[in-house]
Amino acid sequence: MSREEPYYIPIPEEYGRRKLNALYREIPLKDTASRLLRKYLNAAANLYGIIPLSKLYGIITSQNKSLVTKEEFLAFAEIARHECEDYYILGKSELYYDGPETELMEYEVIDVQLIGEDLEPYHEILRGHQGKPYYVPDKKEFLAYDNPFHWENTPEAEAFRNFLLTKTTVPEDKLEAVFIDIYYGLHCMNAGFEDVMNRLDEIGVKFRRKVDIGDFAEVYTPFHNHVRMQYNRGHTPDELTAMYPPEERIPKSISFGPNIRQAIADGTMNPDELRQGILAMEMPSEELRMNFLKEIAEIQNGTKPKKVGRNDPCPCGSGKKYKKCCGR
Repeated sequence: MSREEPYYIPIPEEYGRRKLNALYREIPLKDTASRLLRKYLNAAANLYGIIPLSKLYGIITSQNKSLVTKEEFLAFAEIARHECEDYYILGKSELYYDGPETELMEYEVIDVQLIGEDLEPYHEILRGHQGKPYYVPDKKEFLAYDNPFHWENTPEAEAFRNFLLTKTTVPEDKLEAVFIDIYYGLHCMNAGFEDVMNRLDEIGVKFRRKVDIGDFAEVYTPFHNHVRMQYNRGHTPDELTAMYPPEERIPKSISFGPNIRQAIADGTMNPDELRQGILAMEMPSEELRMNFLKEIAEIQNGTKPKKVGRNDPCPCGSGKKYKKCCGR
């Protein structure tokens, strides 16, 4: 990006309702069609964070035969650029000082939260999108994302909500707000485990018992892996993992070797310092981070590790079978 300081983006002028209605009537489209298109624009921004108009048009026409022609859709989008909504419709020439001029169909619908003092949130989502297909649910589920706080009521989400209610200090009347706060961070901001823990601390949520911190990882991990994320073009982490062949998948669990376990158990290694290091370091998946944190808690609580079979992966993390590594 070579836009000169101070950084700014020329956001299209916001029109009043009367002017917008007059422009929309010129297309013309039925009111029902216009309302539906507005819902699709909002839902797409909320579900994907960023999506080109060309891709969105393809989704709309696949779910609504004969709703709108390409020309009508482009005319609608040009007017919608001047609406006050939770999305922007911007071209590369507006996003970048030296950005190329493109056809309107290649402009992007962008969640407003991705455009701020700089473009780093926007670029973060673009990096996440690389090489991933779009998750396209059926029409009813797609339009549910017109509500920015929509979430799928999965068993994993219910288990996480129940944990918050029973194992933390969240009162029942605040449960929905706290849950949505955490969910929104995962869905829209690609929040990591440390971000979630910090957020809980910021809003005053405490664990009722020390042992509950270790149990938290066990409940949080499957919840995290079933959240639809803008970073993943609407897919959950588990769905993306299933798309790769087994040999290319990130391992879901790696254990500490016997030396580290012993050092934690006898106090040679400070478990709190190790925990903070694991929270801060980059991991290929949050599931691996949860696995390490849970294992630290198990060692501190005196929980014996599961017996390792000779043909099981070696606990030291070498990737070899136990019988050909530490079990020799």
